[in-house]
Parts: sequence; C-alpha cells; structure tokens
Amino acid sequence: MNPYGNLGSKHSSWPVLLFIYNLSYWLCMKRKYIMLFMMISEPRQSENDIDVYLSHLIEDLRLLWDEGVEVFDAHEKANFNLRAMLFCTINDFPAYGNLSGYSVKGHHACPICEQNTSYH
Repeated sequence: MNPYGNLGSKHSSWPVLLFIYNLSYWLCMKRKYIMLFMMISEPRQSENDIDVYLSHLIEDLRLLWDEGVEVFDAHEKANFNLRAMLFCTINDFPAYGNLSGYSVKGHHACPICEQNTSYH
C-alpha cells in the first residue's frame, strides 16, 4: 500500500482486521461485521517486530478466552458474558515467518515440505 502517492517510497502499512466467523457464512464477510483492529504504519518495512504491535490484541484475546467480558445484548435486552478465540490468521509468506517464528528462507523454507523443499 502506498498512502503518500510517492512511487519511490518504501512506506509500509499493515491493516489488522478481525472477522466474526460464528455468523452465517453470507454475513461474516460483510463490511459491517469486519473490524479494523489496528493499522500498523511505518516509513519502512516492520521486519520482525510485528509482535510488539500485536501484543495488545493478544492481551485482549487472552482476556476474552480466560474470563470473558460482560456485554449488553440489545436484542435480548440482557447482559451476557462474551468469550472469543483466535480462529485463524491469513497473511503472506514473509509475515507467516514473522508471526510463527518459522524460517521462511534457505534450505527448509516451506513449513509443509521441510526437508523435501527444493531450494533451487
């Protein structure tokens, strides 16, 4: 993404989106059910420090998994304990390496093929 219109810029922007997957399949991808949790914006690529930005998301997800949060349901007109979990992540291959700690370069770059990875 090039937010400043300068084609020579190496600016890096990473959107972090949250989708509600326990809705019907035709609802969960609608715009009103997708939340922009954060926008990581840097003048350079963020390399391996993406976990610093995601630490707040991890703290919130731990709270929602362990204890839950009391919220109000407007339809039922009652409070309930909301719990949540991280179902999956979707990212490109370099980001996969940054998030998982797996080496995505060199002789065993493919996490599925591992020793059988062709590196030529």
